Amino acid sequence: MPKIAFYIVLVLTLIACNKPKAITDSRTNDYALYDESGGFHRFSYYNNSKAIVIWVQGNGCPIVRNALTDFHEIASEYDEKGFTFFMLNSNIQDNRESIKEEASEFNFQVPVLDDAAQLIADELDITITAEAIVLHPTTRKILYRGPINNRLDYEVQKNVASDNYLKDALDAVLKGRTPVQKQEMTRGCTVTRLSKIRKEDTLTYTKDIAPILEQKCAKCHIEGGIAPWSMTDYNKIVGWSAMMKQVLLSKRMPPWKADPHIGEFSNSLALEDSNARKIVAWIDNGMLRGEGEDLLTTIPPLNKLWQNGAPDEIYKMETETIPPTGRLRYRYQKIALKNSEDKWLKGIEIQPGNPKVVHHVVITNTEAAIGSPITNREQRKWTDNFIALGGSGIQSTLFPEESGIFLPKNTKLTIQMHYTVTGKEETDQTVLGLYYHDTIPKKEFYPLSPSNTEFVIPPFGKNVKLIAEDSIHRDIKLHYIMPHMHYRGKSITFSVQYPDGRKEIIVSVPDFNFNWQRLYCLKEPKSIPKGSKIIVEGIYDNTYQNPFNPDPEQELTFGIQSTDEMLIGFFNYTLDD
Repeated sequence: MPKIAFYIVLVLTLIACNKPKAITDSRTNDYALYDESGGFHRFSYYNNSKAIVIWVQGNGCPIVRNALTDFHEIASEYDEKGFTFFMLNSNIQDNRESIKEEASEFNFQVPVLDDAAQLIADELDITITAEAIVLHPTTRKILYRGPINNRLDYEVQKNVASDNYLKDALDAVLKGRTPVQKQEMTRGCTVTRLSKIRKEDTLTYTKDIAPILEQKCAKCHIEGGIAPWSMTDYNKIVGWSAMMKQVLLSKRMPPWKADPHIGEFSNSLALEDSNARKIVAWIDNGMLRGEGEDLLTTIPPLNKLWQNGAPDEIYKMETETIPPTGRLRYRYQKIALKNSEDKWLKGIEIQPGNPKVVHHVVITNTEAAIGSPITNREQRKWTDNFIALGGSGIQSTLFPEESGIFLPKNTKLTIQMHYTVTGKEETDQTVLGLYYHDTIPKKEFYPLSPSNTEFVIPPFGKNVKLIAEDSIHRDIKLHYIMPHMHYRGKSITFSVQYPDGRKEIIVSVPDFNFNWQRLYCLKEPKSIPKGSKIIVEGIYDNTYQNPFNPDPEQELTFGIQSTDEMLIGFFNYTLDD
């Protein structure tokens, strides 16, 4: 049976049942979690491993603590043989900070994945710590589960193990044999499961799920929106439920890539662990509809009314034609503003004519004299003088704190457009709406972009670290941040190093995805004193394991096109004098 026919049969079967069942396909299931230090791990990234080895950890568990030496020895030996190792903490009483403290005190040698929502515990049916689970690197099928060895038991231990179950299992994998299961022999501390202490089988679509989808997902999954399908009603959600579960387990959705433990942002699209768990539990427990109105049927199609009222000026860009497939070079247009005198820009709204193809837009005043009141370095007209950044649908921004951007008379703006393809020829005519101050604002809203233009990323370079930084000599308030890399970007942080040497991460994007260019708007402006450094650090993966990589054999240097590379930390600030 062709693959597409297979999936159609599965979906039709799902809808036809009175209590639909969630679909689990070992070819598509993928998991992703943050570790105790804020690193990000998606299991499919390690599909070139011999296997993925997970050892269930729990803070304070004496058997885990006493078995650490045994586990570290195996991890050290078999890492060199091509296996990937993680610990996994699914305890509801532990959190990232306490796990980090435990890791430091007991000198953990591998990352600890924080399964706070117990989504992975549910998938792998984790009930006890100190259990080793060996997963096939691509199907995620369990090849072995059981203890490391027989050295430890409750309140008793041997000096030397007589049976080394995990080593035997890994040796069997190396030889292409099926490992012997020892699940019933595991000794550890019981993991309290949320599914056992909550009545999750009573969740309903109308009462529990639709409100989450309306609040968190339907901004993109709306008729006319950027998403490939619309959340229009209960039947549509049931039909897409298997895919929804998968993108939640793998953290591909929602498309908000900032570490939720770092910073607070007024425009956050993050989905809380509790709500992710509700959606997955509802899917797993039969997708009950419940009584009452279907909230999603009341959501109107995306309208293109101006979000902040009618702009003072509207500019329609020239129509662009986008081919059905392929990688596209950036496109540029210039717009001459109708300002015969100096003006102060209050805000801007970018309305893509076709949200499905507009990846991001950069608006820059490249012809104006530029300069920064806070740095002494030579300015870069293409990055340091941006007016607005937009991507992934309509972007509307009014600048904060009665501030504005100065536009000298007869300003010409350069518009950089990055398009993506959809499988058929598309057109787009993006529209810009500009809002002006009637009087000179109290503060100027400045842009600046620490960037690194002198670097080389070698062919097949893995975890290549690049740094860009700017020193500032005046007090500022930080408002908006947009870390930027291209296809080889893996993770990026935007930090401040204060005059006393203390370093604070303001935004961390450990799962950088070129398809989702986000402007991170700080909920509260951040005061940065003079003498500080703004530091942008990017990690690049120029290997085949990076699914976005167009050519790992290419040596990379700085360049404008997405097939080149960049390291830029766009940010906006006001003076804090």
